[in-house]
Amino acid sequence: MNAPLSFLDLKSVSPGGKTRNFGLDIVRAFSIILVLIAHRFPHQYEIGLVGVQVFFILSGFLIGQILLNDFKNSGNYQTVFKFWKRRWYRTLPLYYLVLILKMLFVGNPYGWKIIIYVFFMQANFIGIDFLPVSWSLVVEEWFYIFLPLATLIFFSKGINPRKFLFYLFGLILFFISVRFFWNYLHKGIIIYQFDCLLIGVLLSLIKLYFQNIYRLLNSVILFIIGFIGVIVLTFVLGDLTNIPLFSPFYRVIWYFLISICIAITIPYIELSKFFNNTVKAIRPIYLFFTWTSILTYSFYLIHASIFLIHFNVSEYLNVIMHAIILYVAAFFIYIFYEHPMMSLRENFSVAHYKNSVKTAFAKI
Repeated sequence: MNAPLSFLDLKSVSPGGKTRNFGLDIVRAFSIILVLIAHRFPHQYEIGLVGVQVFFILSGFLIGQILLNDFKNSGNYQTVFKFWKRRWYRTLPLYYLVLILKMLFVGNPYGWKIIIYVFFMQANFIGIDFLPVSWSLVVEEWFYIFLPLATLIFFSKGINPRKFLFYLFGLILFFISVRFFWNYLHKGIIIYQFDCLLIGVLLSLIKLYFQNIYRLLNSVILFIIGFIGVIVLTFVLGDLTNIPLFSPFYRVIWYFLISICIAITIPYIELSKFFNNTVKAIRPIYLFFTWTSILTYSFYLIHASIFLIHFNVSEYLNVIMHAIILYVAAFFIYIFYEHPMMSLRENFSVAHYKNSVKTAFAKI
């Protein structure tokens, strides 16, 4: 077992000013592209859900590294609150803005019960019809609450890598079992994807503390196996015309298998010189994938509303117009709201907000 890595082997500074790994930006960009394709051109294959699964694995992988670093030597409730503060400044402001705008311009069919959306409990009480994409945010936000608290209970004195490894295996098996019974009862989705997110956390633990294993996972063969596995699970075993919605295979086994396939592609993509040097050197490709990655969250929250806009032109031109409006809207949301709100977690002031906007413009 080696000492934890303090930084990625291959990094770059993005237009947004953050240190990023271009390979992972490609993964994140493809995750939202799959969701956009699925919602713009509906069909029976689970392309959109595959995109969400990619996001879950990547989210668990990146959040896991933050958590493991926070709890590396010790942890307490301040550690937990610090983790929550960072994550909630990242996710809540834009979510609440979209929620408020939808209530103002579309209406509120639930009255006071809309508060359930504020606390991410809609999946189990009133449904997700008002903001359908919120189903995955429900999973994410409850996972943010669960993960640091569960870590604090057993690792307040610091991370023991081997014990944490077995701990994660136990949690993954537990949530697979719970998901099976939850599916049998046809209940909501708050805990549906915890095991998939935990697979990403497991990968982050291997990267930080078991570097030899992680470097073995950095294999083009494993990447190809994982990629082919995703294709087969999507187009051969993911056709909902042949699978009942609450089938244990679909809701339990399929989710788990595709998460494993996605996870084993991550090390190669993250460490690959092909992606991080060769592909990145092509400037248009670099800009497209980096900015698509940066704008992913905005894309996810606003795309459904933009897709409802219909111009009196051909379908081909409608698609182009939707893409342009989506990119422009997400860009301005990022510059004037999303990026400044994230920066306010460090210094909450009007002056800091203005400086954050100027910084975002300067990095373009």
